[in-house]
Amino acid sequence: MPLLYSAEIDFEASKVAGLAEFDFEFEHKKGSSKRAADALSRKSEDAALCILAHLQTSKIDGSMRDVLREFLQKDPAAQTVMNLAKAGKTRQFWVEDDLLVTRGNRLYVPRAGDIRKRLLHECHDTLWAGHPGWQRTYALLKKGYFWPNMRDDVMQYTKTCLICQEDKIEKAKVAGLLEPLPVPTRPWESLSMD
Repeated sequence: MPLLYSAEIDFEASKVAGLAEFDFEFEHKKGSSKRAADALSRKSEDAALCILAHLQTSKIDGSMRDVLREFLQKDPAAQTVMNLAKAGKTRQFWVEDDLLVTRGNRLYVPRAGDIRKRLLHECHDTLWAGHPGWQRTYALLKKGYFWPNMRDDVMQYTKTCLICQEDKIEKAKVAGLLEPLPVPTRPWESLSMD
């Protein structure tokens, strides 16, 4: 065993020696059989669910349906899809309460207005969201909303986020061009070792 681990072994040995004076037996209990574990011993179910719950109770969702209805009327592409859905000519979309809905009960977000930007801000920039990467932001948005090229929009939004650029910097060194070594002019002027 390498010497690097000797300190860890000494620490563990001292703990075992301290426990040796007690007479006890270990019994394994499955995690699923425990009723209420404390918050620190269990991983949270899903942080995205908390953010989604915040989205549903936030001011953006309270008026979101009204705003979506308003801008769906102004978006010609959305109007075309709504007419197809009302006529029953598409299975991918249907209309509920004058809103365009797709698989997974996700609301269609039209290009008109700044709704997409507001949703991106809510799912990425707020304290609830905490500036997650593009994948988590996309997963969160995908649970309740849909628009064409949403993934690309999320990637672009997170790539241009100033806070993310400052905090989540690339740690990889930029590779430079190879520079040739200078040719020595006299013996023993330059030494190298491999």
